[in-house]
Parts: sequence; structure tokens; C-alpha cells
Amino acid sequence: MKKITKMLINKQIREELNHLFFLLKLQDRNSKSSLDKQVKIEQIIAYLEVIHAEFRKTSRKRKLVIIDSGAGNCYLSFLVYYFYHKIENRDIEIHCIDFNEKLMEANEKLANEMRFENMYFYPMDIADFVADKKVDMVYSLHACDTATDKTMYLGIKTNARVILSVACCQHTINMKASSLKAITRYKSFRDKMLMMISDTMRALLLERNQYKVEIFDFVSSRFTEKNAMVRARRAEVRKQQNAVREYDFLRKEFRMKPYLEELLSDLEVD
Repeated sequence: MKKITKMLINKQIREELNHLFFLLKLQDRNSKSSLDKQVKIEQIIAYLEVIHAEFRKTSRKRKLVIIDSGAGNCYLSFLVYYFYHKIENRDIEIHCIDFNEKLMEANEKLANEMRFENMYFYPMDIADFVADKKVDMVYSLHACDTATDKTMYLGIKTNARVILSVACCQHTINMKASSLKAITRYKSFRDKMLMMISDTMRALLLERNQYKVEIFDFVSSRFTEKNAMVRARRAEVRKQQNAVREYDFLRKEFRMKPYLEELLSDLEVD
């Protein structure tokens, strides 16, 4: 896996972000926080690094349109909006989707208090969201279970230029590989294999739908073991036959079927 090493968010910018982290209750007035909150800060800053690497060369005159899938507390999206609106002085619009209605209401209230006028919140299923404009990026951070599949589906459905996903749990995917029973009998190894294989199969489905895909560690494992990011960039390429063969092999070998395959059956692109 490839690791990002060049830091785009320097010390000065990080200091500017302390005010936001205070508003989000991730830090106190002295920029101090508990260990679990500091871990969350490091994760979202590392994620912002990846996002900024995609956007820093785009025209500053154009509005950035982003969708956050399985948004939860929206820490990442509040950070992204603050960074581009307050620090980069760019026009940005973020749509946050999560089925938790109370959480979305709380996030909307906080956004209004911070005067983040172009943040929108939708208490609904990710797969049902319809975008009425061109989408630059769809992302998710630790979206649980099938929310990861729905994030990628939404990215493909909206023809998003970039899709970023860091998966969390994989409860609905079963792996059956009798030849690897000696390894998968150990829960730690089984969980790691399940994550690797499921993300690989999702990546291959993205490739079959005209995206170039990379998988890499977006942050140190000191901050989270669930640190593998799938980054997909839309590319005008013909369907990759290798991806089709490789996906079919994994599907047969491990008797696995990511929910993304079922979602994509409704689209004509695959």
C-alpha cells in the first residue's frame, strides 16, 4: 500500500483549525483534548490532506460540490467546509447524509451557529439521495457495513469525479474459504482478510465502472487500525476486462458478494 508523506496542512494552518476543534468540542480553549478526541482530530486532518491533494490544482473560481455519506457527527465535513471557506476562501457546498434524524438536526443547528450557509443535512438512506448538480467528490469515513457500498454507489450514480472511502465494519459480508481455514479460524486474521478482500472487490467494481482506483493507508495505525482508504478517480476508459475476471475469481474463491454489486445492478454503466 502507498502512504502519503507530504503534508499539505502545515503547522500554521493546524493552529488556525484549533478554533473549529473547540467549536466541535474536540478541544478545550487551550487546544487540549482527551486521547480519543485527539485521535479523531488526527484522522480527519489526515483525511483533509487527501481531499486537498485532489482539489488544490482545480480552478479557484469554481464551486466545489461534495457529498458526505454516513456523515455521523460530521466532524470531517465541518473541517472541510471551514478549511475551504475560511482559510482557502473558496466557494464550497457540502451535502451530509445520515439516517440518524436527531444527529442531522443537531449538525444543522451547529452549522447555522457557525454560519456555514452551504452545508445541507439529510436524514435519509444514502442510496436514495439524488444530486441535482455536478458532484466533485463523494466521501465517507468509517461508514458502517453497507454504508460503504452505498457511498461508492452514490459516487458512481452521480458520476462524481472522486470517490473516497474508509470502511469500518463488515457485518453483512460472509467469507467462506475452506482452503484458508487454518488462517481464518483466528478472529484477528479473519477480520483483516475480510476487510482486504471486500475492499479489493469494491475497488474492482469501481474499475469496471470507469474509475481508476488506489488503496493506501491514509493515516498511521496509531490513530486507527481501520486506516485503509479506497480512492477512485473517474477516468474515460473502456471497461477493464482484467477487473471483470479478477472480481469473478474472488467472488467464486471466497463466496463473497459486496452489497455494491447488488446496488450497481440497477445502473446501466456496469
